[in-house]
Amino acid sequence: MRRIYLNRNECLIESGKIIIRGETYHYLKNVLRAKESYSFSVFDGSGKEYIVEISKIRKNFLEAVILKKMEKYDVETSFDLYLFQSIPKSKKIEEIIEGTVQLGIKGIYPVISKRTVVNMPEDKVKNKMKRWEKISEEASKVSGRTIIPNIFPIIKFEEAVKISKDIGLIFWEGGKKILRDVIGENINFSPMNKRIHIFVGPEGGFDEEEIILAKNNNFFISSLGKRILKVEIASIVATALTIYEIEQLSHKFNSSSRKR
Repeated sequence: MRRIYLNRNECLIESGKIIIRGETYHYLKNVLRAKESYSFSVFDGSGKEYIVEISKIRKNFLEAVILKKMEKYDVETSFDLYLFQSIPKSKKIEEIIEGTVQLGIKGIYPVISKRTVVNMPEDKVKNKMKRWEKISEEASKVSGRTIIPNIFPIIKFEEAVKISKDIGLIFWEGGKKILRDVIGENINFSPMNKRIHIFVGPEGGFDEEEIILAKNNNFFISSLGKRILKVEIASIVATALTIYEIEQLSHKFNSSSRKR
């Protein structure tokens, strides 16, 4: 069954039915050529998912009857993981958004750090943001997630490290310890419902002054191993490793709680 993201600005949910307009209406009517009685599933990015059936198709909208409502949260992590990604060259950030959203990131902040070489004119930022948001939406849909991760406005590194978090991790080639050791030695509380921020640099990595600033803002420094990775690979590896290690930490605390 086809699964479609339902933009809440383009729909109205009431009395067991959904009125759909805008791009989603166009996609259903003109791309899929859906007819009355066509069934599909929709999710609205808030954790709600519905199986619906088209009951009416009109010139500017269609109406679908809700056949089944589902609450699906099991695919999401029990903590909120945000990626602060120094903007790399060309379209690498698009690969990073696609990969990390499929893995489970909750939001992405594009960051301007000292070694960022991308010059993005203001008049192009809006279009870039729209494209990045669309990539996030598609990646979420493909991976069966129930939320659409936010793509936040571009931010400078100096401001990014000061955003409130429970756990801050910065991946740096000069780090002496791997993530498992960093977490095992420094984090001694359950990560459930916590905000975790991970930072990945651009080509060339972070400047040492940035690492000092991160440490001063209570970040932990981690290595991704002995080999040098392309930035688009490093970001996906960092996200996957963090999710794995933090989930292992959650299991550890859950097991400890059950034994008491």
